[in-house]
Amino acid sequence: MNSRRTEQIANRIQMLVSDILQREVSDPRLSSLVINRVELARDGSFARIYVSSYLSDTESEDVQQVLRKASGFIRRNLAGKLDLRTVPTLRFQWDDSVKEGEEVLSALRKLNVEED
Repeated sequence: MNSRRTEQIANRIQMLVSDILQREVSDPRLSSLVINRVELARDGSFARIYVSSYLSDTESEDVQQVLRKASGFIRRNLAGKLDLRTVPTLRFQWDDSVKEGEEVLSALRKLNVEED
């Protein structure tokens, strides 16, 4: 699969998984997740899905466990919406970049206020 096609499929997976988490998963902890990006293997065999949320560390560990258990359900729902011969195995990866970015912005704002 060429890189352009891989990127298109990854973007489609990102949109669909986000929709599945919002509308079809009954666990309310998963509906608060944000899909930051999806990396699809060149052969399309698996997709690493980077997720984040503003949950505490203990809550995020629970959510990661729930995601691992729900990955089969999400994959089955994804199969009905993707026009692919084989649907990739989903691997969820916690991404703290949003939280870290917010902390950096907060520190910069604090410095800016102190200068004034």
